Amino acid sequence: MGNEDKFRLVQDYLSMHKAREVEPIWIPAVWNECSYKPILFEKDGEICVHPYDFLTEHLRYVDKLSWRYLLKERTNLDESTIYSALIRYSTAWDYNHDGTVESGTFLRFLILLPLLKKMGVNILYMLPVNQYSKLNLKGDIGSPYAVQSLFHLDQNLHDSLLDGMEEFTIHDELSALVEACHLLDIKTVVDFIPRVTARNSAFITEHPEWVYWIKLEELEGFAPPPIPELGFFEECTPDHLETVYHSQETAAFLRKFSPPPHELHPSLWQQLKERAANHGDELLTLVEQEMGITTSPAHSDWINDVQPIWTDITFLRLYKDFSPQVRHLISRGQAPYVLFDTIKCNDYPGEEPNWELWDVLEQAVRFNLEKYGIDGFRIDIGHVLPIPLLTRIFDTVKEMNPNALLISEDLFNRNHRKAANTGYNIMLGSGWNVMTEITKENLVSFLEELPELNIHVFACAETADTPRITSRGGVGVARMIAVFNQFLPNAIPYVTTGYEMNEEQPLNCGLGDNTNGEEISRAFFNVMQINWTNPAPMLPLLAELSEFKEAWHHLVKPENFFVAQSPEGTAIYGYMQGDETMLCCFNLSADAVCQVDLNVAVPGRCPMTVTLDSSLTGSSVGQAFDFLQLAPNQALVLVNNCR
Repeated sequence: MGNEDKFRLVQDYLSMHKAREVEPIWIPAVWNECSYKPILFEKDGEICVHPYDFLTEHLRYVDKLSWRYLLKERTNLDESTIYSALIRYSTAWDYNHDGTVESGTFLRFLILLPLLKKMGVNILYMLPVNQYSKLNLKGDIGSPYAVQSLFHLDQNLHDSLLDGMEEFTIHDELSALVEACHLLDIKTVVDFIPRVTARNSAFITEHPEWVYWIKLEELEGFAPPPIPELGFFEECTPDHLETVYHSQETAAFLRKFSPPPHELHPSLWQQLKERAANHGDELLTLVEQEMGITTSPAHSDWINDVQPIWTDITFLRLYKDFSPQVRHLISRGQAPYVLFDTIKCNDYPGEEPNWELWDVLEQAVRFNLEKYGIDGFRIDIGHVLPIPLLTRIFDTVKEMNPNALLISEDLFNRNHRKAANTGYNIMLGSGWNVMTEITKENLVSFLEELPELNIHVFACAETADTPRITSRGGVGVARMIAVFNQFLPNAIPYVTTGYEMNEEQPLNCGLGDNTNGEEISRAFFNVMQINWTNPAPMLPLLAELSEFKEAWHHLVKPENFFVAQSPEGTAIYGYMQGDETMLCCFNLSADAVCQVDLNVAVPGRCPMTVTLDSSLTGSSVGQAFDFLQLAPNQALVLVNNCR
């Protein structure tokens, strides 16, 4: 059974059970892209349907929709849109109306694929789908980034509707999703986590030396040392090493670490392993109870960072020795430890790589490509990986798929050359940060650097790690920024799951946090659902933007891009080639009307005709102007060659 068979097997199984007597389910009405008719009930933006019958019809619709598409071997990033999904959250819903939100699954995510195509999506980026740890839980259900195994999937993503497919594994369910995506010319990318692992990682049983250990008594209040001689949020550059390691705080921090359990008490370690294997006990808990040590929580690599430690993950020990740059600064007999510099193996590598671990990481990459047929990876905190390891991973990926998509987490556009030279073809970039404060200065500076980038960046105001744009500026700002991000050069429109429904609750707020320390629900850690019944979603605007851009791909190219002169409180950019001009105008004020003389912005090109309006009324579409009046947070797209 090849990967290309899995989707068909799911279709056949669902079809065979169309008439099966089962409880109906409630789903958001917006999911009914196949125009399913036998709806049992309809209320408040939901419909009640027979699950097997609905899914049978829906997957037939996906098949028909696929006739419009041909999977392209190489993805044209200038014509792409990325959808970032957390599978367990993206289709989480109270399907039985029993008050319990059920996890999304690989099967139910298939329902969203036609909606993704409406938005022009051709890259699905899945946040971690691996088996993750339930120990040291963050929130109700724990973080998907606390990956316990790189070779097993989160069992919650299995769908009970497929329970009768006895030889069809959860791995097959993911393969079926990937196959369905390919039918619609959607490439699939998954998160790969090679730098950290769950504190009770599956690696520990056979290789406790692959992670770092501390004395259990030091766990409470564990944190990296403050370095008072240095400033807030400083990078650990070589000129700071002496200051860091001569600090009394650092000396106390290093004493917290312990040798791994098999070195500390070899015979007791073997006994604990046998107890865990024979009785199903948690091995890490046994080690804590019997040896008084535990795995070290992870923390930021920035000096004097205010981010709390990550209590559910620990760093992987990628080198067996200490970096030559710091050996003279540590005591003889120092236990393996993690500090600002050791995290950054790219800048501070050791001389003895942990080859066996490196082999396993490469195997995990091969496993994902072969098992599921995915098209690439987003490398989690890949910028701190040893360059030889990263090169090895990339060589393996490109050997298996020369057109693979490789996404860097790098947060700064200024690093575009480095990311491109490393082998990435997409990076996160600065957009999310620029748009935490939407000012003319920020946006224009951002616009002016984009045409020079050597790599494509995300065009977005929010990611899975930031607050929602609607929570910062409301729906008007979110709609305006959707237009702004659609037509940027060397930038790919990026939809964080829920954005299409104007969702306000975040997945996480690790970047650009606007909560002021308030405890709020976050989809990374809590049972949550998207507001799929929102009566006024962003989805129609995103669909309109996609359709419009598709018609103007010939013009929307970096070499045709320009930033226009504009009044205070506005931003204007556009594209010009020959007689054709497209102009995007934005009023950045939330409360003031602004006026724009188009003869100043594009001399000799007026009048310009409005073809797209971010406001909900859209009343100016089709009208030609020499002089614009923009309402607060209104965006208009105009052309001088209407079609």
